[in-house]
Amino acid sequence: MIIKYDEVTDSIYFIISDEKPYESQEVEDGVIIDYGKDDEIIAIEVLKFKKEHRDINIPVIGNFLLKKAS
Repeated sequence: MIIKYDEVTDSIYFIISDEKPYESQEVEDGVIIDYGKDDEIIAIEVLKFKKEHRDINIPVIGNFLLKKAS
């Protein structure tokens, strides 16, 4: 898993797979889940991450690499 934070948009991205999104769904205000073609979660985007100081239960665990978004 790769985690990227974009300071300009105050968004954090949890990238689980290199697969291109097949479908996206906003599951709560500012939280977008990307699904692959087999309906598996491949990415999670959280908008206004620092501004909203969210308490979000992310349904993913594992190793990750923290990077700033380019």
